[in-house]
Amino acid sequence: MARFDQAFKDEVRARNDIVEVISAYVKLERRGNRYVGLCPFHSEKTPSFHVVPDGQFYYCFGCKASGDVFTFLMEREHLTFYEALVQLAQRARIPLPQEERTPEEERAYRERRDMYAALDLAARFYHHQLFTPAGKPGLDYLLGRGLTEETIRRFRLGWAPGRGALFRALRDRFPPQILQKAGLIVPRRDGPGFMDVFFERVMFPIADLSGRVIGFGGRILGGEGAKYKNTAETPLFVKRHVLFGLDQAKEAMRARNQAILVEGYMDVLMPHQAGIQNVVAPLGTALTDEQVRIIRQQAQQVIVAFDMDTAGQLATLRGLQKLYDSGCDVRVLQLPDGKDPDEFIRTHGAPAFVERIEQALPLIEFRLSLALPATRRPTPEEMAKAVESVAQVLADVRNEVVREAYVDQVADRLAGDNPLAKPDLKLAIDRQMNRLLRRGFQHNLPDSRNNRRGPGAPASPGPTRPRPDQAPVTQAEGARRAERVLLYLLLEHPGLLRTVEAELGEEPFSDPHHRQIYRAGRALLAEADPLAGGGVIARLFDRLSDPEARQVLTEMAVKPMLTSDPEKEAADCIEKIRKHRDSRRLEDLENQIKAAAAASRRVDPAIWNEYMALVRKLKSTRS
Repeated sequence: MARFDQAFKDEVRARNDIVEVISAYVKLERRGNRYVGLCPFHSEKTPSFHVVPDGQFYYCFGCKASGDVFTFLMEREHLTFYEALVQLAQRARIPLPQEERTPEEERAYRERRDMYAALDLAARFYHHQLFTPAGKPGLDYLLGRGLTEETIRRFRLGWAPGRGALFRALRDRFPPQILQKAGLIVPRRDGPGFMDVFFERVMFPIADLSGRVIGFGGRILGGEGAKYKNTAETPLFVKRHVLFGLDQAKEAMRARNQAILVEGYMDVLMPHQAGIQNVVAPLGTALTDEQVRIIRQQAQQVIVAFDMDTAGQLATLRGLQKLYDSGCDVRVLQLPDGKDPDEFIRTHGAPAFVERIEQALPLIEFRLSLALPATRRPTPEEMAKAVESVAQVLADVRNEVVREAYVDQVADRLAGDNPLAKPDLKLAIDRQMNRLLRRGFQHNLPDSRNNRRGPGAPASPGPTRPRPDQAPVTQAEGARRAERVLLYLLLEHPGLLRTVEAELGEEPFSDPHHRQIYRAGRALLAEADPLAGGGVIARLFDRLSDPEARQVLTEMAVKPMLTSDPEKEAADCIEKIRKHRDSRRLEDLENQIKAAAAASRRVDPAIWNEYMALVRKLKSTRS
């Protein structure tokens, strides 16, 4: 079967700048000749994800993820290579050549394409219905909640009419299997056929980071059923990976380095309408690890505006801890009278909401406010419970100066009208904290984010662990490192190839990954125009089938070696590699000689001669 040729792949790669593509998913900051951000493939507090535009590749020093623009899209969006190639070609507006595909590629591509198309058409159908007589209840509800028609159209809000209306509208365009797999219809319970998942509900389309509709949330206005209902999980819609409004909020989140996390759809829509556009909502108050990672990739400071009633406090605090553990500067927004952001903005206006954001409490202060007694004159029992609760909060603060400052503030408040009680209270809190710390009590809430800083200010680094003594580098490891440097020099200075082969032969490398890269690079450098269509690293990446060899290539490229004399550096590497080869050969000859002696056999003179020559050679190099 015909396949897309290398020239087409190179053109697609060359016209899709890797920095632009990855920036849609990760907030990147320029550092010299590369861009750095938080890795989208694992959780981390400090950026270790590097994107190198010159080579058009990325590499993470944390989880070792690496690749080019195709690999990134495949891993991040769970696509096949063919799907990533098609998506990037469409992004760059490059016409697709007529190309045959395997049956599996064809099936997967068509199914995914049709699901996206069905969801998009469903969103259009719901949106159109909102402005018809059938959708009047939904439109009246949205306008009554203070949304403008502009906001309604911007977020593509809609109305799901009676049972079966969507299925009837789409059944001539898509087979039922596609509509069911996309989460739009389900089999009828009372007979053959299908029925709509959503009916007689206000519809909120849920989009991915790229703005493609992947599911829906629906609000019922009356009758039986849950107040809110979301699309069931599908190949495209995984609830724990989704944040409502992220496609609309990502630019503002990155620009301000701040995310405002709210609970409901209307709590996202009203701030956006008021010009506060860095607002998103999880589909439920229990934050997942994936949602935390997505938020941290977009912004460092997170303002949480959840309902903090007693029933929701525990789940919310767990989510706050996850955000803290990811390295976020977490603050809690407190609104009066239990109002949510939607109601507060409608009542008091956007400026008052912005003022509240600026007054949001750092997490430690918020947790202390929950731990302290509500009454001005607590009973002895309440005082004892408060001391214990406060100690549990402050045991998380690793910085002793900050911790002692909080102890002083808390003791002062607990003492109230009796300042003479303050020293005893401080002593009681310290004793309780010390007991907890001795038992290893630790919530892992970094103290460096508990002080008051302005929005978006970077967190101070925490204490570093002492590095253990490094073991001495063995000759084998030294030779492997020399191979790595020599391979890099060959890719940067192809003119060294003849020297290397003359000194080390046609197979200069013993490490299997280095050998794969060398063979692929040698073939690439033999071409007429090896750099056509992109950098040599990206081109080499295509030719390596072994994922570990690809990782070695990108790791090598992301740590460029600075040298003013590549020929001398290459000669030093060759010498180290040759010395290791000689040592290994000498060991092999010694084993042959010992084996012959043990078997009372005569040693071949050629072995003796080679052995003695190597002994003299190695002795001369040491002297």
